[in-house]
Amino acid sequence: MVTDKKIYQVLHEKFNFTEFKTGQLEILHKLFDHHHTLAILPTGAGKTLIYQMYGFLNEGSVIVVSPLLSLIKDQINRLRLSGERRIAEITSQIDFMEQKQILNNLERYKFIFISPEGLQRPDVQAAMQRIEIDLFVVDEAHCIVQWGKSFRPDYLKIGRIRTQLNNPLTLMLTATAGKTTREEIVRYLNLKKGEVEEYISSVDRSNIYLDFLEVESRSDKDEKLLDLLDELPGAGIIYFSSRKVASQVSEMINNNLTLTSAPYHAGMTDYDRFQVQKQFQQDQVNVICATSAFGMGIDKANIRYVIHYHLPGDIESYVQEIGRAGRDGQQSIAIMLYAAGDEVIPSILNDIEIPSEAILTENLERSGIDEEQQELIKYYQENGLTPHELTELFKRQQLQNEQQILRMLKLIRTENCHRQYLLQYFDEGFKKHHDLCCGSINTFEELKLEANLTTKKMQIEPWKSRLNKIFAGI
Repeated sequence: MVTDKKIYQVLHEKFNFTEFKTGQLEILHKLFDHHHTLAILPTGAGKTLIYQMYGFLNEGSVIVVSPLLSLIKDQINRLRLSGERRIAEITSQIDFMEQKQILNNLERYKFIFISPEGLQRPDVQAAMQRIEIDLFVVDEAHCIVQWGKSFRPDYLKIGRIRTQLNNPLTLMLTATAGKTTREEIVRYLNLKKGEVEEYISSVDRSNIYLDFLEVESRSDKDEKLLDLLDELPGAGIIYFSSRKVASQVSEMINNNLTLTSAPYHAGMTDYDRFQVQKQFQQDQVNVICATSAFGMGIDKANIRYVIHYHLPGDIESYVQEIGRAGRDGQQSIAIMLYAAGDEVIPSILNDIEIPSEAILTENLERSGIDEEQQELIKYYQENGLTPHELTELFKRQQLQNEQQILRMLKLIRTENCHRQYLLQYFDEGFKKHHDLCCGSINTFEELKLEANLTTKKMQIEPWKSRLNKIFAGI
């Protein structure tokens, strides 16, 4: 049995910490009691330290399934800072021969990082079956539900592979998951509700002011955005549903403000995204224009604001994304820019093409259905669903997506406290509305936001003055 004395000794030796953050030790205790654990901890609460500590206190390997290369790189870098060298990365960034060498000697590695897609490979599964797995970690576990049922169906297959690996002790980590999402995570990982312990922290980030602004059109939204960025101090993220619009708005910011902006999305190369992230970390870039799926890879403590240019598809995504702000505990703000009709974008993105029962009984390759949905259909067919059951399932998912968008609209339009509505969605109690809670403020000076940056803005003529001169000359 591992004692608390030993745990604190390793905490100090490996990380030079004397105390745990809230929840870390409690979750470790659950794992040492051999309970599969689903942990809901806010962004910046130190989720990665939990499985790192467990690995250091046990003899076998820790497998970490992570959704993004940027997350994997960041976690590996943190481990190396602790002096750990027994780290394996099995991703597209590692060439074939190096991967082969890693798999042939997998037992030598303490921490093994891999994507859900990499986990599907037979050679990877064969190598993992030969080693002692002390802990199987699914990082950003909400992606199983949010991404698995749409554009990354390999997420839904993690549970089957986990079972094939002899049902190792499993830790599921995420910052946000409502009751339904938590139940689906457990089910898709081939676990039973009664055998999973939960640690659920509050989703309330009291240091983030929630602001909701309605505008008339896209052009009004652009103008409002420039006004906001001209006033807001420090670094920030703007979330988009469209790669194209993210790039366009980033260019608009660079052309009209004294800020430095860069896009960050799946349409960029891994190298370009890495460079942008590095520059953002070092305060060389002030504003990141990111798509929601890839904003998750950004890890920076002193982000002062998060702006949603497009409507998130659900409340859990919204909470996940605004949680990037104020990780240092300082006052920050989350701003939603909404124009009537914005809900159409997530509706289109979440739209599920529901194939007929006749198509489902034919050859899928000839059906005209895209490859990702074919993989999704195959997954459900392998799990015994009939064509009729499959079409009904897709219809229920479609309805669920529509209901999630309606909940987002209610959050924006509520005349009562936005934070109270948000917490009620997660079955949390609400204490009291106050001046730094939510609504719409007249000036950001009321929030006393501080930049905490190491670089200064370039001194360029204000954008309104430049535009006035341009139009005066026409």
